[in-house]
Amino acid sequence: MDQSCTNSVNGFYSFLNRSMEDLERVYLSDNFMSLQFLQRVICLLRTSHSHLTLLVQKLNLPVGDKWLDDYMDETSKLWDVCHVIKSALSSLESFCSSAISIASTLDGHYHHRRLLSPQISRQVIRAISGCRREAVGIEEENRALLENRIQRFPFWSKQTTAMESSKIQNGFSGFRGVMNTMTNMNSLLLVILMQGLVYYIPGDTGTAATGTMMARLKQRVAAEMERIGTRKGMMMYEYRRSKTAMDELKAELERRCCGGGGGEEEAAEKRLRERVESMKGDIGSLRNGTESVVAQIDDLFDDIVDGRKMLLDYCSHR
Repeated sequence: MDQSCTNSVNGFYSFLNRSMEDLERVYLSDNFMSLQFLQRVICLLRTSHSHLTLLVQKLNLPVGDKWLDDYMDETSKLWDVCHVIKSALSSLESFCSSAISIASTLDGHYHHRRLLSPQISRQVIRAISGCRREAVGIEEENRALLENRIQRFPFWSKQTTAMESSKIQNGFSGFRGVMNTMTNMNSLLLVILMQGLVYYIPGDTGTAATGTMMARLKQRVAAEMERIGTRKGMMMYEYRRSKTAMDELKAELERRCCGGGGGEEEAAEKRLRERVESMKGDIGSLRNGTESVVAQIDDLFDDIVDGRKMLLDYCSHR
């Protein structure tokens, strides 16, 4: 850890700017709303929180004053929203299991070198349709989570006048300014996580993010949403890719059932096998990635518990 970011307010601001630049680079180098990018978002939530708790102990803040209330409020927001995200991700396990079961059915036929009969093809098509309906149900549940539990949280700091802004920046040895910046950064990161892992509603992104790096990342995400033309739903790349792979497999099976294999039998079998392998790979990436995200969220919960205990102990021993 770079000690400068926890030794002074200016060092902490520099850390936040560097971290946002790094996050933007990951965003630009990977697929839109990929799990790799979303995991980096959670990582930044964790590291910024841990650095903040260390910075507090260097600022000689008054015991039990409003700064502690602000910290507790912000970590409560992190805790509550991340619990909703974790709940949304847990529902994907059933979707992944259903998709893996479909792939296993087809694998069994290939393993025993049996041709896929029209009857089995129709069974698999029905199973895929059921899995896609399950995905629709998951997204509707996630939308309800968003509307009933997340939208009530105050995600953005209130707009302030120039004089008020100066008082905020300098209050409690600069801690109020740090906390204000952290609140806005956390809000942006949580909104991105919700769009990727819970549900995205066009236009529902809150007020403008403050700070050059935060505003730029938010603008990039909004522009990409508009470019791909997604109207609503869970934006996670691996999830969208898994649904597409499933649809491609279903279309291939339907062509076979209708006698439209589009070539010799061997070529048609090869095409089908490729579709199966593609779906297996995409579902595997989805399952492994979401499990990693859940583990990271659990680690964030541990960090919050430890951070609160650390600051309460710090206040009680001064």
